[in-house]
Amino acid sequence: MSREPSDPLKSLQHEVERLFHDLVYRRHPASHFAEPSWSPAADLIVSERTARAIFELAGVPRESVKVRLRGNVLEVSGRRTPPQEPAGTHYHRAEIYFGDFRRVVELPWEADAGRVEAVYRDGLLEVRLRRAPAPVRREIEIEEPGAH
Repeated sequence: MSREPSDPLKSLQHEVERLFHDLVYRRHPASHFAEPSWSPAADLIVSERTARAIFELAGVPRESVKVRLRGNVLEVSGRRTPPQEPAGTHYHRAEIYFGDFRRVVELPWEADAGRVEAVYRDGLLEVRLRRAPAPVRREIEIEEPGAH
């Protein structure tokens, strides 16, 4: 059986990513959890007139989630808190992020702020948006002085 030689650049990249992850997200025994800011996964499905943004928020209480819309920018933020572990236990592996999060999604068009719906079910937040009507443009006739 022959084995292809491993790619040294891929090995180096993997090692650097592992070291960076350990450095940034390592849980310290004194604090139980370091609380890095995290960003939930999101999908954006658009058509000419509508959009659906879906955010994966497992374990985040609905009451902590905030949804904001400004023009064509949708922002979702909130907080996921870690569970209380019994005394004398420690983490053998810790991959779930806790703490504050913020996710900003840019829409391809400006949304109608009066027609936004948000539904949170089974750990998924779905925000439904409609495209804002195009602004009405018209030419303004310039009047002669003293015409009134």
